[in-house]
Amino acid sequence: MKRADIASNLLISCLIWAAAPAAAIPLPLVCELTSEESSTVKIRLTERTTGSLRGELIQNDKTLGVFQSGKPKRGKDPWWSFQQDHQSSKGISVFFKDTELWNPFRRVPRPQDSNRVLFAGLGPALWNWTAAQKGRVFQDNSDLLKAAGGLWSISSQCVGGRIVDG
Repeated sequence: MKRADIASNLLISCLIWAAAPAAAIPLPLVCELTSEESSTVKIRLTERTTGSLRGELIQNDKTLGVFQSGKPKRGKDPWWSFQQDHQSSKGISVFFKDTELWNPFRRVPRPQDSNRVLFAGLGPALWNWTAAQKGRVFQDNSDLLKAAGGLWSISSQCVGGRIVDG
C-alpha cells in the first residue's frame, strides 16, 4: 500500500470513530456503588460514553437493567438514568463527602472528594415500574426499593463518580 493510501485509510478510520460519540469505551476499572441500605444491591459502571458512565443495576448478582450516571452540564445538575427493555426513567444525582453535601457553587467539598451519592427519584421510579404482561415489576422488592431510596457508597476506584486514572 502506498503511503498516501495508508494515510487516507487512517483519516477515514479516525473520522468514523469521531462520528460515533455515543460509542461506549470500556473503563480500566469497575466503578462500583453499593447501597448503604442493602449491600446486595449495587451499581457497576463499566463503560464511559460522552458525558456519562454506563453499567448495570444489580441485585444478588442479577442484572436488573442499564444504569447511567452523567456529569453536570453548565447550569444543570448531575443526573442518573435507568433503562430496562423499552422503558426508562431519569433523575438527579446528589453527591456527598461523608455527610457534607457537594454544591457546585462552593469550593468545598470538591467533587472528586465525593464518596456517597443519592439518586433522587430512583425509588419512586422503580415503585411505579411496569412491564407488559408483568404489571408492577419491582413493587414487591423491598430491599431494592430501600436501596434505591437511600444513599450509595462510591468505591475507591471512583473519584466523585469518575474513574481514577492509571
